[in-house]
Amino acid sequence: MKIKNITINKIKGSVKGMIITSCFAATLLSLSACKKYLDIVPDNVATIDNAFTMRTEAEKYLFTCYSFLPKDGDPFYNVGMLSGDELWVPTQEWDFVSYAWRSARGGQNAAQPFMNAWVGNYHGGGPGDRFGLWKGIRNCNIFLENVKDESKVRDLRPDERARWIAEVTFLKAYYHYYLLRMYGPIPLVDTNIDVSATEDNVRIKRMPFDECVTYISKLLDEATPNLPNIITDRTTELGRITKPVALAIKAKLLLMAASPLFNGNTDYTSFKDHDGVSLFPTAFSADKWKLAADAAKVAIDAAETAGSKLYVFPGSTFKLSDTTNLQLTLRSAITERWNEEHIWANPNTNTDFLQRTAMPKLANGGASGDARMQLAAPLKIAEMFYSSNGVPITEDKLLNFANKLVPDLSANLIRTNFIIEGFKDVYFRDVKLMNGVLFSTLESLAVFSRADSVIVDELNTRRVD
Repeated sequence: MKIKNITINKIKGSVKGMIITSCFAATLLSLSACKKYLDIVPDNVATIDNAFTMRTEAEKYLFTCYSFLPKDGDPFYNVGMLSGDELWVPTQEWDFVSYAWRSARGGQNAAQPFMNAWVGNYHGGGPGDRFGLWKGIRNCNIFLENVKDESKVRDLRPDERARWIAEVTFLKAYYHYYLLRMYGPIPLVDTNIDVSATEDNVRIKRMPFDECVTYISKLLDEATPNLPNIITDRTTELGRITKPVALAIKAKLLLMAASPLFNGNTDYTSFKDHDGVSLFPTAFSADKWKLAADAAKVAIDAAETAGSKLYVFPGSTFKLSDTTNLQLTLRSAITERWNEEHIWANPNTNTDFLQRTAMPKLANGGASGDARMQLAAPLKIAEMFYSSNGVPITEDKLLNFANKLVPDLSANLIRTNFIIEGFKDVYFRDVKLMNGVLFSTLESLAVFSRADSVIVDELNTRRVD
């Protein structure tokens, strides 16, 4: 009986082992089959090659490269508007949370930097967060690599191919220029790093400032010849890059390089990389100013050849004084859409939010609309405008600004300067003060532009309180 039980138990154990072995083998086979199944690429999956099979798809990628242009017309995204002290906003930040403004008040930090164009957050970089400019440069490199290959995008005309390559070469240069202006010496990404690159290959070095300027200038030189002088299809192409645009940016680049901030600034003497290479030039070079001046002259000549010129108010049916005409010229050069002074209007931005936040409420008893009154020039900035004699008010020997904060209700001064009543510091000032800064008790001319005709009603004024 014992022998029989032992035999039965052995048989059961053997069968159990065979079952376990079979299950284990089946599991391995299943995993292998799953792996093979998961390795199968589904049909009709879009790849980067699909973006360059035909013109219509490649054009979408062209506009992807444009899509990283920063929103320079928006006070939130233009770091230059609120990171200084030229403008002041309410500190309560009800619905006006500006990271540039926080930086101006000492809130900038290294852990989560504001206005971060490097990766694209906190209002930095392109037209919104997640538009880091390095991503823009990578997209530009992808476009150039594929469109320069004439075996791709076969239905693209040769002249159009050359123009698109020039446009994206400019954008690549512009994004490098923007980063250089923000951070000083930067890495130069001429070609994209392969996704399988080693860690050492990914960690590219920052290049010295002058080398960055030379590289960006070279890209702009490459782009310029194949760019159009003017935009002929104004319905669909306004805002795209032209030859005057490229030359203007080159002039700005070289002017920045010649400025005291980067030309012989001894504050950066010890600013070196890990290999001991100086990243900033510490010796002054007068030649940089010559290069900047020459580039500016070339840019101006190109703009004038393309039809651009300084805007002059065209006049009206009303009899206006020379001062009023000058005010309207200075104002309309900024506000008149697509006027002849425009060289490049950024297609990624508009100024509607800037207008709403800067507009004061008008004390006319009516609705204020969307005038928020959130941007203002501090008194210090207002006092930097020159006197009517063309000198700072602290240096004017012919006019007395000693009692500038004493109200003066002189009737002739009030009517001449369009001021209802006010302090002496606003009298006998440069016309740019009246044109650029609205202050309490100023009367402002109402200007309307419709169908290319300008109507100026000097009597239709609004009082600013």
